Amino acid sequence: MTDFMFRKNLRWTGHLNRMSPDRLPKQILYSQLSSGHRKRGRPRLQFKDTIKRNLKLRDIKTDSWTFNSIQ
Repeated sequence: MTDFMFRKNLRWTGHLNRMSPDRLPKQILYSQLSSGHRKRGRPRLQFKDTIKRNLKLRDIKTDSWTFNSIQ
């Protein structure tokens, strides 16, 4: 089941990567909050963190991935 979820996540990421920059999902992925605060404790994982983790689990180098803007 986890393998299925990894594949779905990476497929969606590839789809986002191929989208034009004016599309809303791609804009949201690259966006950052300009103000606000978080609660104390461990920060929640962002979608970008999940992508990087899945790429690492699949032995795909994040620097060779065309989605280099993931920080």
